[in-house]
Amino acid sequence: MSDMKKITFDEFVRLNRGFDLPESKIVDGEYPVVASTNIKAYHNAYKVKPPVVVTGRSGSLGKVQYIDSKCWPLNTSLYSKDFRGNNPKYIYYFLQMMHLEQYNAGAGVPTLNQNHLQQLKIVVHDIDEQKKVSYILSAYDNLIENNNKRIKLLEQMAENLYKEWFVRFRFPGYEHVEFESGIPKGWEILRANQLFDITIGKTPDRKIFEYFSNIPECNYPWISISDMRSASTFVFKTKEYLTFNAVNTCNVKIIPKNTVLVSFKLTVGQVAITTSDMCTNEAIAHFTTDNATMREYIYLYLKKFQYSDLGNTSSIGTAVNSKIIKNMKIILPSSELLNRFHDYVYSIFEEIRLLNETSSNLTKQRDMLLPRLMSGKLEV
Repeated sequence: MSDMKKITFDEFVRLNRGFDLPESKIVDGEYPVVASTNIKAYHNAYKVKPPVVVTGRSGSLGKVQYIDSKCWPLNTSLYSKDFRGNNPKYIYYFLQMMHLEQYNAGAGVPTLNQNHLQQLKIVVHDIDEQKKVSYILSAYDNLIENNNKRIKLLEQMAENLYKEWFVRFRFPGYEHVEFESGIPKGWEILRANQLFDITIGKTPDRKIFEYFSNIPECNYPWISISDMRSASTFVFKTKEYLTFNAVNTCNVKIIPKNTVLVSFKLTVGQVAITTSDMCTNEAIAHFTTDNATMREYIYLYLKKFQYSDLGNTSSIGTAVNSKIIKNMKIILPSSELLNRFHDYVYSIFEEIRLLNETSSNLTKQRDMLLPRLMSGKLEV
């Protein structure tokens, strides 16, 4: 086993509460405004110089972010700029391994109190081995980041073509097309449920623990909005899984591969595509069709749709109801144009899918290595 030392958490790293910044005071700039789970915006001022390790303090706990630029950590987060002589990247990975959400001290809203962590006894590598561990794990993250950059470029290519053809109406042969009621002649405006089998997900009773699992084998991936957000275009993995018993007993809808999903509660308009038989919670609608040429079009249509036009049906947060989703208007181009669009973008989406799958596998490998490296069970 590697040389390890036992110290207190406070000897390892000091976490500080982030800074207030009302949304109305944010001025567009170059410095990331870091919330508990992501970069919320960019501001024209910063509070902390890099490197910065940020994790959730209130609301959402457990996510750890490494920010390699000047930034403004929000008051819903805890950040560190005092690494006590330790490697910042090592601290970033170590905090991930700790699963900080288990230290929730809030009675209602999840809350992480740094004072509760300070006297925890932890075992860490010396500085030289910290650097080696960080190098190994960073190699995986760098590959994933490169894939994400390629995915963004490919998504932009597909979105640009969609806008050119179906927003600006500059599709092949547009010069010779007449318009009726604001759309090309021959196109239709239909309700979503006239084109798709639209179903809604479900959450089984949380009190029955055997309904839920974190093991993929022999269980169904159960998609949340968080999973959709993490997945980019295609969903390969989920944080939680439903057992066969849960699906059968609670009549949870199983949706097939290549189903397009859209969230319609809390976070409205998050869109993704399934990669196997999966299920979702009740905040997500499923657009299923046997027409394979519709997949890319409806994904981009839903991604660019103005959901604010549907109104808000919740008094406690942003949401629309399932009836509105089923009756939302879909502009349907001619089948010939849809087929041509599918032929153009299918290879783009396949490349995105392969990159998503590669990143998912790299993440799985990194997450398997993380506890073994951190515990010293795996030599570096």
